[in-house]
Amino acid sequence: MPSLNSRGVPSARESAFAGNEPLLTHNNRARGTSQAELKQAWGGFLTDLGDRNGGWDWWATLTFRDRSDEEIARGWTKVGWKYSQTAFDRYMSHLRDVRGIGEPTWVRGREYQTWRGVPHFHALLGQVAHLRRDEAWSWWFGKYGIARILPYDRSLGAGFYLCKYVTKELGDIQFSPGLTMK
Repeated sequence: MPSLNSRGVPSARESAFAGNEPLLTHNNRARGTSQAELKQAWGGFLTDLGDRNGGWDWWATLTFRDRSDEEIARGWTKVGWKYSQTAFDRYMSHLRDVRGIGEPTWVRGREYQTWRGVPHFHALLGQVAHLRRDEAWSWWFGKYGIARILPYDRSLGAGFYLCKYVTKELGDIQFSPGLTMK
């Protein structure tokens, strides 16, 4: 089994698949890194990442409304992975335009809501403290669906919550271009 660093990540010198042993298990330390350990490591990483890039300002949850009967009659289907990514990209473009000084920093997780059959996002955003959250909320709502945008509160553990997407099936995590551990 590859050696893991303090964040639960395999050493760069060793293959993640050495011996075909799983690196992620459900709280089974003898077989690899547990989900809880991985979430803790990723949560700490995202908190540090925000700190090193000026801090996180917002915690956002972005969902998609269900299609109306009229939209369905016109052939629209449920929101898929590609459409959701395009929507998120457009949202970041909107925030960039409103900021007037480049793209905000962000990290977002996307999860598939199996009971609705559509994805949704959770995101940490930085360099947006001077923007109005109600306007950011309104833009998303007018185009896609419900948005909840709150001031980032480190004590609530949003980075750790977002990290559930690292360990979930059909979930993913993405970082804004140029976001580094400066």
